[in-house]
Amino acid sequence: MNIPSKVMDLRKLLLVLFIVFLSLTAVFSVEYFPDETAFSINCIALSTDGKSLLAGYIDNTVKVWNLLDGKLSMNLSLHSSWVTSLAVSPDGRLGIAGYDDGMIIVWEMETGKPLKSLSSHTSSVNYLLVTEDGKTLYSAGSDGTVKVWSLSELAFIRSLRGHSGPVNSIVHWPEQNRLYSVSDDGTLRIWDTSTGQQVKVIKAEIGALSSVNMDEKRSILVVGSKDGPLKFYDVKTWSALRIVKAHNAEVTAIIIRGDLIFTSSRDRTVKILSLPLGSLVKMITGHTWDVSSIVLSGDSSIIYSGSSDGTVKIWDVDKGVALGTLIGFGDGEYFSYNGDGNWVASSKGASRVKTSSGKQPNQQGTELSSLLLQLDKLPRIYVQSPQSITIDNTDLTFVVSQPVVRVTVNDEEIPIGESGKVTFRTTSAGALTIKAFDSIGNFDEKILEVQFEETKMYVIDNVGPYRRGDQVVVSDRKDMDLLVNGEWLSREFFSDIAPDIEPPQITGQTSQQVMIGHEKHLNFVVTDNNEVKTVIVIGPDEKRDEVSVNSPHENIRIKVAGTGEYRVAAIDNEGNEAWATFSLYANAKTFWVERDQGNLRRGQEVTVTAEGENSFFVKEYGWVEKDVLTETKIITESPIIEAEDVQYADANKEKMLNFKVSDDIKVLEVEVSEKRYPVDLKEKEMFVIVGDYGEYRVVARDLEGNTSEKTIRLAAPAMDEKKTNWLLVLVAVAAIAILLLLIFRSSFIRKKKRKVRLM
Repeated sequence: MNIPSKVMDLRKLLLVLFIVFLSLTAVFSVEYFPDETAFSINCIALSTDGKSLLAGYIDNTVKVWNLLDGKLSMNLSLHSSWVTSLAVSPDGRLGIAGYDDGMIIVWEMETGKPLKSLSSHTSSVNYLLVTEDGKTLYSAGSDGTVKVWSLSELAFIRSLRGHSGPVNSIVHWPEQNRLYSVSDDGTLRIWDTSTGQQVKVIKAEIGALSSVNMDEKRSILVVGSKDGPLKFYDVKTWSALRIVKAHNAEVTAIIIRGDLIFTSSRDRTVKILSLPLGSLVKMITGHTWDVSSIVLSGDSSIIYSGSSDGTVKIWDVDKGVALGTLIGFGDGEYFSYNGDGNWVASSKGASRVKTSSGKQPNQQGTELSSLLLQLDKLPRIYVQSPQSITIDNTDLTFVVSQPVVRVTVNDEEIPIGESGKVTFRTTSAGALTIKAFDSIGNFDEKILEVQFEETKMYVIDNVGPYRRGDQVVVSDRKDMDLLVNGEWLSREFFSDIAPDIEPPQITGQTSQQVMIGHEKHLNFVVTDNNEVKTVIVIGPDEKRDEVSVNSPHENIRIKVAGTGEYRVAAIDNEGNEAWATFSLYANAKTFWVERDQGNLRRGQEVTVTAEGENSFFVKEYGWVEKDVLTETKIITESPIIEAEDVQYADANKEKMLNFKVSDDIKVLEVEVSEKRYPVDLKEKEMFVIVGDYGEYRVVARDLEGNTSEKTIRLAAPAMDEKKTNWLLVLVAVAAIAILLLLIFRSSFIRKKKRKVRLM
């Protein structure tokens, strides 16, 4: 049967394509195996910027890979023991390695220079954790302790003791001051990082625990065991949610990102599980020995896994396939290759690896170029998503690989910075489309989710219902306005820094003694957590004195005019003010009136109990101008008492003394038999009723305190005198009677004689 030539040509073409397909399949399935000098990897770590990968080996070295160009940038031999744990400070400045003998070494990432050896653990350092602020380092050890270190001072702070077995993993919740640790003793322990005290102990009941992590919402905590299962806990109630049989051997690491859980295990697999159910999403295989550690890129697109087989593999999360492998040898040589059989390596690397068929890999070139370019054959965007913007920081960043020559965000071109770093600003939240192009038109595309981070801010000036120092939540911004609880308010009233609302303190004796008529001072102390700016003193007469302080601590001694109550205000640089009240008092003092004023007379002795700026307070008289009084005694005359020395009173009548008092100034009072009678006049006639006859001591006292005395005797009329008077009366009556009788007799005799004559 004759076959047309066109059909034959088509069959030949199909056959060629089939052969090419089989060849490509064979190439892409190639696997390289390192020789015996490729030491096992115990741990790996990734720098925050995603540019450097660290691997710790059992040959006592730390190898640092530059992921932007694929070069092994450092091969560090810092200590003579296995490297068991690694960490990088958030700012990328410090590398930290823990060792099998308990030593921790901190070095400079840029130079590899060791800075400090931290020695406190007595056995293997199993886990290192640096807090988000970069100030504190936590280390978990096989000695059953968690050590707390100051990373800024590279100094030991305290030990957290409670576990009865090796502590294998820890996770930190900074907002709640909590640290969570798991151990071979099968317990999850919760610590208060502010005090170092153990808060809670939970028995997981799934055997020895090897790993722990918490979701980004701080709602679920997952622990992994050395037997393979995972156990989920509700963080609010600490009730167990579920147990998931994730692996067949020890779970060596747990990472939770978004709604996915990434785990590694000594069963040689990496698994991706869903959150919160823990159902299997994807299983990644390829290592020939235990997977000892995993890290995740910032954008969650790449997994780096370290293994006891001596390799670090790079996996595409979406596809679940290996993008490349990094191999470090004991003498510092290294080798890296990608899935299509091409490799980039040092000069000795090719002779140390072989394919599964025993062949040497195809050499693409001895000059090491961009590893990531070799891996993907396309421009790459390394972006962490989502990213948050705040009121004051709307910067967003990502990194592109070296072939990228042009970058757009939502079709707007953005300049590329040094080392492929791209920084730009946005004014709103939402999804941004990022594209990175190479010179021939290939491009990578990623979606960056931008969230507006609700920001807690502080009121720095009273506005609306909010008072200075109040904390509010800002949910959006528009130009220079902020959205606070649904109300747009000007940005000028708010700050992300809490204002100093603590007022100054005023201390001192609340009652202070001074002397009337002498210079007086008010003494007190002002202090502030920042700086006291001004002190105001308000006297009893409302006179204000202002003192400039400008110091956090000051002893104040201010001259004042008089006694009484003083109000003191201290004001700091933030406008906070404090008030205190002090009282100046003095003992009463004697003065004399120097010139007449009102009811006061010159020479009068008075008592001053208080003092003002221009006046004294005189007891019983009130405020008097200072120039009216003197402290020098003024001598005046004594009062005069005028009276009969002896005075008489009938027995059947009131007995009364009568006398007159006078003074050149004023008679204040008269005292008779210790009983006082007010006078308050220059001259007065007195009638004082007394109880009986006898001698009475009369004392007159003037305003100056001068006194005079006089004794007055009150007596009854004399008896002899009475009798004499009556006798005189009787004699007179008798004489008159006799005289009348004689007159009558004489008249009678004359009449009788006349009568005789007539007869």
